[in-house]
Amino acid sequence: MKTFVVGDIHGAYRVLLQCVERSGFDRKKDRLIVIGDVCDGYPEVRQCIDELLKIKHCDLVIGNHDMWALDWALRSEGPRSKLCGTSTS
Repeated sequence: MKTFVVGDIHGAYRVLLQCVERSGFDRKKDRLIVIGDVCDGYPEVRQCIDELLKIKHCDLVIGNHDMWALDWALRSEGPRSKLCGTSTS
């Protein structure tokens, strides 16, 4: 088992797929550590999450953008613009 690390995906699904394919990552054997910020930025956040859920050994560290999305989803709080990728900051 090899260990790979990725961070700041920000909803960039095609880029995530390119990283997985080009690195030679094996979704069934290798371990992926995601160091935050799967959400916000590009619009394919759901596809990124679905892809990460296919990985047998995937550990996720929740980033600040992920927390904004979680807060909004659970309590309708937090900046919606951050969740939708329309932030100017």
